[in-house]
This record gives sequence, C-alpha cells and structure tokens, in this order.
Amino acid sequence: MTSFLRHFREKDLKETTSTTRKTQCPYCSMQCTMWFHEERTPHAVRHKATPNKEDPVVKEDPVVQGRLCVKGMEAHTHALDSERLTTPLLRKDGKLTPVSWEEAMDWFGSRVKKAQARFGRDAVGVFGGGSLSNEEAYLLGKFACVALGTRYIDYNGPYCMSSAATAANQAFGLDRGFTNPLEDLSLTDCIIISGANIAECQPTMMPYIRKAKAWGASLIVIDPRETVTAKLADIHLPVRPGSDAALVNGMLKVIVDEGYMDEDFVQEHTADSDLLLEWIRMVSLAEAARKTGVPAESIRQAARLYGQAKNGFVLTARGVEQHVGGVMNVRNFLNLVLLTGKIGRPGSGYGAVTGQGNGQGGREHGQKADQLPGYRRIDNPEHRRVVAKVWGVEEQDLPGPGVSAYEMLRLAETGEIQGMIVLSSNPVVSSPQATLVEQALKKLGFLVVIDLFLSESAEMADLVLPAASYLEDEGTMTNWKVELSCVERFENRLVKPARTGASWRRWPEC
Repeated sequence: MTSFLRHFREKDLKETTSTTRKTQCPYCSMQCTMWFHEERTPHAVRHKATPNKEDPVVKEDPVVQGRLCVKGMEAHTHALDSERLTTPLLRKDGKLTPVSWEEAMDWFGSRVKKAQARFGRDAVGVFGGGSLSNEEAYLLGKFACVALGTRYIDYNGPYCMSSAATAANQAFGLDRGFTNPLEDLSLTDCIIISGANIAECQPTMMPYIRKAKAWGASLIVIDPRETVTAKLADIHLPVRPGSDAALVNGMLKVIVDEGYMDEDFVQEHTADSDLLLEWIRMVSLAEAARKTGVPAESIRQAARLYGQAKNGFVLTARGVEQHVGGVMNVRNFLNLVLLTGKIGRPGSGYGAVTGQGNGQGGREHGQKADQLPGYRRIDNPEHRRVVAKVWGVEEQDLPGPGVSAYEMLRLAETGEIQGMIVLSSNPVVSSPQATLVEQALKKLGFLVVIDLFLSESAEMADLVLPAASYLEDEGTMTNWKVELSCVERFENRLVKPARTGASWRRWPEC
C-alpha cells in the first residue's frame, strides 16, 4: 500500500506546475508589491500572494519594504471569484442576456450614434474610476474627448480626494498627494491625522508612524470615532462631524496668539497672509469648542504640541474632504502647515492619504472634468493646442469643461445626458442621494457598465461588459512612494485573457 501511494504522489509531483509573477496590490495608494503564485496539480489549482521580501528590497520597494496587509494577500480571491462576469450581457425583453463581443460592440456603437445624432455630442457622458491604470485613464479621456466629442467625463474622484487636489492646487499651484517621501514620517516630532483610519485602511504605512512615536513624536488624531488609529494617539480630538474647519480655526487661533507662527517663512513663502491673520483674530476659541464639541483646553493642547514641535506632519483623508466645504477644510489644514513653516524640509510637510489605488493617476491622465492629460487645463488655449497636436485633431474640436461626477448624474436626471458609460465605478452605491441616482440612471436612454461583477449599477444597465482585473490587465499605476509620482509596471497574465474582456486594449474597438 505504501509503494502504491508513493507511486501516485510521485506522479502528481511530476504533473504539478508552478508559476510565480511579481505584481502589486490593486487596493489602496500604497501599491505594495507582492508575488502571486499559481500551482496546478492534476486535482486542483491553488493560488496565493506573498510579500515581496526578496533582496534587494530597498531597491524594489523602498517604502513598503516587504510588508503586505491582509487585503493584498487576499486580493486574488476577488479576481478569481466564480461570480465574475465573463461575457457581455445585453438587456433583451427586460433581462440581461449573454451575447458575443461583436454583438455587444455593434449595439454600443449604434446607441451612441443615435443619441448623439438626435441630441448632440454632449448627450453621452462617461463616468470613470480611480482604480483604472494610467493607460486606461488616458485612453478613456481621449475616447470621451475625441471619439465621442463630449465634454461630460469625470470619475469617482469627487467621492474620494478631489477636494484635497483642488486645495493643493490653490495653495501650491500643484496637485501632489504627498509633499515628502513617506519615510519622512519617521523623522517628524508631531503628526496630525484627520479624517483617516490609517491603521486599518493603509496598514503598511503604520510602521513609519509607530517608529516616529518610538522616537518621541506626538500623535494627534482628529476623528469623531475612536478608531484603531485614534487609540494609538497621544491626543484624540473627537470632533463633531462636519466641524473640522472650526477645529482648525481654533488651533490657528492658539498658534497665532501664543507665538508659534514662523513669521520669516510666512513673509518669504506665502501670499495674502494678512487676510488670514485678520480672520484668525476674529476667531473665538470658546466658539470653536462649542461648534466642534471638543473642549477648548484639548484644542489648545493639540495646537501647542504641533506649534512647539521642530518638525510636524499633517495627514488628511476622506473624513475631512467629503463635505460640501471639503476644499476649505483642507485649505485650513494647509494654512496650519504654512503658518508654522512646517513644510519643505525632512520631517515636515503635508499628505493627502489617497484612497483608491490610482486616484492620483486618474486625475493626471485626463479623467477629470476640467483637465486634459498631464494636468493641462481644458480651458487653457495653450494646453488645448498641445494636446490637440498630440492627438492629431483640431483644437476647436476638443470639448470644453464638463461638470463633476455627481452633477453629471443630475444632468442624466434632467435629460440633458441621454446615455452614460460607467467604468470601474458603482455610482448607485458610492454617490450621495442614492435614490436620485437610481432615478437618474433609469431615465437614461441607455446605460453601459463595465465591471468585474454584476454590481448594483450594472444590474440597471442595458449593456454590461466584463472588465479585466489586475491579474489580467497590464499598465502602470501612480502611487505616493519615494518619488511623488512613482509608476510601477505590473506584468501578470496568469488568468487567461479569454475569461475577461474590457481592458484598455478594447477601447479602439469602441
């Protein structure tokens, strides 16, 4: 019996094949590199992901340094799930029915042409996503501007960090998520985290914060909830939701009144500081405490910790940005950074904690309503000339500025937009006022959704196209590593292309 079992075990080993590819996690903006392994035996196929710990780690992944959280380790289960879409679905007699790619593309082209012939080129809107690769984001923007000629393109960035991007553009003239290498967090003396639960959402960043604390840095967390991150803080300010700006006004009041302002830096490197100081003089710390629900003494203590620190770092995320006044909330935190001069040197700066894997690249490459690729303004004549020349079209043929993602959905509700293409987004779930969004999508003449799964938005679509996952697709992503706009190529085609469909290579067919 033993020899009999040994025979089959040896046979299985001979017929077992293993494949390993380097890739990166598709989830958050850390974009941690990892190894994806596939083992095929006569009886099963096994997959697993492991951290990239091979030497030279510092060269290959200088920030993450071989770390990988549970989301990265399990990302492949999402891509390999049995419920993934594998064929186009076209609504016939009220039901989504499998069809060929040829029939799907013919239907798609026909509906777009009919809508634009009747209602004009702006009758079709394009709704992208922050998890698309740079190449996909670029081609989606080009597809909207050149092939469709519509001004209505935006992505789910307004539900993510667009408020921080706008605030950075206003303050610095440049939208970059992070002003410093991430390692600088370990060199600082005081860290303020507002509206972010980094310990659970970007856990591979936490070692830098823990290292800073081990070296004596103070951690201030501003969050209505006592999150895992807040439990690590020296000071937790449980601010009332929506009162972030008032809290920072109170901190600014303490900074100015108690002499923590870096007057030389403000004089040499900022503009209109007199207007800000005039406003701060009118701020009441007691009123800030009343609005925020945070005791005045706690606000004062936090401001003193940051003001007295030689170096300081401020991190903001969605909890600060996803408000009607999100841009101003972030501007207030930037004012805190600038008034104290804690920027432009190791250990001092600001970071917008990007949520989606390619939130930065999605904006940079032309998915945004008011931008062309490379942060070029769509209403800037010189920028339009440059892009038109590259694309081989006339400048006047490029559309003008559009509207934000949510406003696009409102235009669908009023009938100005007759057809919509949704890629890598689920607006029914992620948008505010979900009831209005559902009503808007129902009023469309046609809705096309490209996704991995039959999401809530896809269930409402007239045409659903299966998307490629990170295991089948290829391209580059923009993250916030040592270089502020570091791109990494992921080369993995372990899952057969026949299983999937709509990646950037299919856009020319559309």
